[in-house]
Amino acid sequence: MHMVQRTYRVEFETDSKTKQVTAKLPTLNHTADFGDTAEEALANLRKLATGLIELLVDEGKEVPPSDKTEKGGVFLSLSLEVKTGTKPKRAQK
Repeated sequence: MHMVQRTYRVEFETDSKTKQVTAKLPTLNHTADFGDTAEEALANLRKLATGLIELLVDEGKEVPPSDKTEKGGVFLSLSLEVKTGTKPKRAQK
């Protein structure tokens, strides 16, 4: 097994009517999830993003590279073990 580690910038949006918070990862195909709080939305997004990366690796598809963190903001770091012999393809810049 080997580790896949990525860090993605998170964007948050609050629905003005329901007050639910949406957390989105623009780099990871705009993967998004929601919750009653930013923390809940981020926890839900972590599960969803981990599952998406596992699926991409299983299917031999590209896993987008990490976002650059030097400009600051909120980031979600993901680390997961994948089967040996299954390596994620690197996305082209």
